[in-house]
Amino acid sequence: MTVIKQKGISSERYAKNVRKYINGKRALARGGWNLANGKYWFSEMTMTRKMFHHDRSARAGAKNITMLHQILAFLPEECSCNGGKMTPDACMAYAEQWLAKHYPHQQVIVALHEESDKAGKRYAVHMAINRTDLLTGKRCETGGRRGKYERAAWVREMDEAWNLTQLEKGKKNSKIRDRQPRDTEKEIIGRGEYSYKNNLRELIHLAINEGHPKNMEQFKKLLASWGVDIFIKNNRVYATDLDIKEAGNPKCTFNLTRLDGRFAVKQLEAAFEKNMLEAERALPYEKRCEIYIQRLKKAYSAWVEQAKASKGVAYNSFPKFIAPKCDEDLLEDPAVRDELLARRGYAREIRNRYAGAVPDAGDDRVRAAGRAHGGNVDISPQVDRAVDRGDYARGDTPR
Repeated sequence: MTVIKQKGISSERYAKNVRKYINGKRALARGGWNLANGKYWFSEMTMTRKMFHHDRSARAGAKNITMLHQILAFLPEECSCNGGKMTPDACMAYAEQWLAKHYPHQQVIVALHEESDKAGKRYAVHMAINRTDLLTGKRCETGGRRGKYERAAWVREMDEAWNLTQLEKGKKNSKIRDRQPRDTEKEIIGRGEYSYKNNLRELIHLAINEGHPKNMEQFKKLLASWGVDIFIKNNRVYATDLDIKEAGNPKCTFNLTRLDGRFAVKQLEAAFEKNMLEAERALPYEKRCEIYIQRLKKAYSAWVEQAKASKGVAYNSFPKFIAPKCDEDLLEDPAVRDELLARRGYAREIRNRYAGAVPDAGDDRVRAAGRAHGGNVDISPQVDRAVDRGDYARGDTPR
């Protein structure tokens, strides 16, 4: 789950520190909201507050909160610096949606940073939100204790829309932050001494980023040539430093996920797929179309087997067919487009026939059949036999 933090800015010192941090050279990206010139955002916000008499507190003796300093800190596993899908552009887009929904009439400056601590790296968006509401001319509420829970609810809603991990009560927010080099190892590296664990990390990074393996077998073969044995046990990937093993050190085998969170199975598979797609993009257009159609058929056949095993499952819980990602230029090819539309059409037909209680507002018979069979719709024998024969998997419609 994305973490939202907020602190009111009331002192000049805090305001200057926020300005310095947002304007600093280390920012990966910046953006403005309701600002004429993002370069002079601090002066512009100051002028706006003076115009609406918000440069002084509303009550005598009270602190005057001029701006809100908000931070959207993304889960390390989901940041692209750790192999996740949240790239810097995605993080900025997330922040813009946040502002458009909750602070549409405020002046805001946004800066994205890659933050590091003892536990590792992640992306965080820092926002300085001017309290003056340009539409009403009033100060926006800081929220207090109630606002804290409200903002957390807003984040949960956005994370769900972005398909990001939701925080579970009683569990750690991030596992990856426990998978970075330990303090002892950092001290060894800091002294410039040899660390075989760090050497292993660097070899694996080099294999992924420079060797461009397209599958696990290529990954194993490449690292074997560098003296590292990769093997899978209990659905976990392990690496053995053969040089250290030959030297007689028994502590030479490591779970890659614990060695570095970026080496988790899902991250490795994502890296292999990325390398494969990049290699395919270098091929002639006709060959790329042929490869995509083959991948589409393979994914569809696998889904058909899953659908057969899910017969009678409630419609909303029935597995959906998700076609492999297709580059936009490939959609211009009639064969690719027709094959994609056909597979999606067959998948809808199978889902409607096999799933329980198909929600069709215009067909009372479907709902009645669902109630009569305990929530399951009768499955057409024709479709049943067609799927068993594999007709749908081959792309044929049932007769």
